[in-house]
Amino acid sequence: MTLNIALRGLMEFSIVLALGIWGYQTGSSSATKILLAIGAPIAGFGFWGAVDFHQAGRLAEPLRLVQELAISALAGIALFAAGLPTWGLALIAVSAIHHVFVYLLGQRLSKDRKP
Repeated sequence: MTLNIALRGLMEFSIVLALGIWGYQTGSSSATKILLAIGAPIAGFGFWGAVDFHQAGRLAEPLRLVQELAISALAGIALFAAGLPTWGLALIAVSAIHHVFVYLLGQRLSKDRKP
């Protein structure tokens, strides 16, 4: 359980860092570098948090898995685009390992809400 929490924390931190690095590398001026370095992680996690799959019933868990793998892959691709392919692969690997552990331990990504 502790390993799973550590992997999740590492995955989420890596996603924030990856999107921030991509934003900084993409900007052309100091202002756009700073804006994108801050805005890209906010947009990524804004999307991640804004979508609520609890109303999807039985599809909630597969949809959440697809969403988490997509945001992890997007962050990995961002690192590739920023010229850090090894770190991009590492991020994608940590994400994949985390999700394998979640299911091996019989856990779920989506928590059921109590009425």
